[in-house]
Amino acid sequence: MNLRVMRLIAAFTDAETRGSQNAQSRISPALRLVVCILTILLCSLSRNAFYTVCVIAVLLMVLAMMPAKAVRRAAEKLPLPVLMTALLMLPAVFLGSPRSLVTVTMKVFCAILCLSLLNEKASWKELTGALERFHAPELFIMTLDTTVRFFVLLGRWSNRMLEAISLRRVGEKNWKNAGMGGVLGTTWLKSQRMVQASTEAMVCRCFDGTYKKTGFPKETTKQDRQRNVLANAVFALVIPALIAGFVLTQKAV
Repeated sequence: MNLRVMRLIAAFTDAETRGSQNAQSRISPALRLVVCILTILLCSLSRNAFYTVCVIAVLLMVLAMMPAKAVRRAAEKLPLPVLMTALLMLPAVFLGSPRSLVTVTMKVFCAILCLSLLNEKASWKELTGALERFHAPELFIMTLDTTVRFFVLLGRWSNRMLEAISLRRVGEKNWKNAGMGGVLGTTWLKSQRMVQASTEAMVCRCFDGTYKKTGFPKETTKQDRQRNVLANAVFALVIPALIAGFVLTQKAV
């Protein structure tokens, strides 16, 4: 493909502002979330593998235009779920339905790749703010936000504990026999302290569960805002394109 065409597509898919802030995306996180959910939904409902292959090709093209570190982070999340799906669907080959193995594996690959791209393009804070634009209950957003953050923090805490146990295996006392019960118990106690600390922090900061809507930054000029609107309008064309491609491919079945 021509280099100019590649640069044009890259500009539409990931246009970035040129201001005081460091590479803030023009595309609204709420719009990205809608496109991601719609892509996964249509690929799951598709009965034609050609549609899924086309979507995967477009997603891989978008991934190829991202920085090398982002490509590596996105690629690291693909092998495990795809391999597990292939193993779970392997009996379908011996039951006379090998097509199911390929179709389901491709759909899982497409879903994980789409979520990985969304994770690279928008932060978790922007995604939770995007949910508020869809008039989701603020209690639901706060619960989801807190739960995911605690899962990540407690997962890292447990990982560090397991590494510490592995390093202390040398010596007269073998820490290998500590068992998972001690790790889980310590993690549970840590979670209780984190909950109490989070509650106290919310009280001190007068947090009432209100999430601000994510939009264009106030520092942008009128010209930058017009560019943001244009970039979002162009990106929104992906929605009718996905629906049209889905309808056309399903008629061909």
